[in-house]
Amino acid sequence: MVDRLPSLRGIEAFACVSEVLNLRVASERLNITVSAVSHRIQGLEAELGVKLFDRGSTGLTLTREGRSFRLRLLPGLQALQEATRSAQPTASQKRVLRISAPPILHDLWLLPHLSRFTSAWPDTRIELLTTGRKRAAGTDIVIAPLSQTSIRDGAVPLFSFTATPMCSPEFAARHRVAEPADLTGLPLIDVSHSPPGWSVWFAAAGIDAEVPPPSILVDNQTLLYRAMINGLGLALGSRVLFAAMLEQGQAICPLECDVPIPPAVGLAVRNEERVTRAFADWLLAEAAETFGEVAS
Repeated sequence: MVDRLPSLRGIEAFACVSEVLNLRVASERLNITVSAVSHRIQGLEAELGVKLFDRGSTGLTLTREGRSFRLRLLPGLQALQEATRSAQPTASQKRVLRISAPPILHDLWLLPHLSRFTSAWPDTRIELLTTGRKRAAGTDIVIAPLSQTSIRDGAVPLFSFTATPMCSPEFAARHRVAEPADLTGLPLIDVSHSPPGWSVWFAAAGIDAEVPPPSILVDNQTLLYRAMINGLGLALGSRVLFAAMLEQGQAICPLECDVPIPPAVGLAVRNEERVTRAFADWLLAEAAETFGEVAS
């Protein structure tokens, strides 16, 4: 066997795909086509002489060899990132901490709390990454919905929350929302490719009717709450996350019917550096204070 490194592009593609187990999502993070991602993975498998993924009807899963390769590869990738950062001339030697999360969590929860961490770690530069937009290999902390895959890869529960219908005051003035059944005839806002929040809420609220299709469908939670405060319909929201909007009168909760909406949000730590571990511990404490303890 020739003693040389396999394709670094193949390794980069593998690191990303092995985290998300989805070629489309990986292609978005790597900013290349799905076919290019697939070609790089196939090339890496040919170089290594092993099969890294099983491609079944339910999606991608890592083979035993793939899991072993990922486990041994991650420390090397972290070392490569550190070597790259140390070789680059910078204005300061601050450690960069890269945190990936859905936009709504950055906007409504992490940013309002972040100064508590930065004041304690002034020599750390924070880089906030939007989930699905950055390369997986460059992320230190990942905040994302828990799944069996993420739990298997080491993610732990961060928080869970309840949700209730919310709307703008102007919307409430135009429409009668006095009881849960009133929602069957009103415009609903929802996020595409998201957990079935409205169906869970309808069932818990005891509404014996089919959930109407959303009048407004958006592709992220930030657009959802923007559509809601602009009076386009009702959206499910957390009183904790939307506390500032509720206090400012931008949104109201017309019903007292809060329902637990799965899945819980999880926290994954990608390395064991001191600042990364400190941020993870701080984040767990902040989540417990804000949302309460979540069962693992």
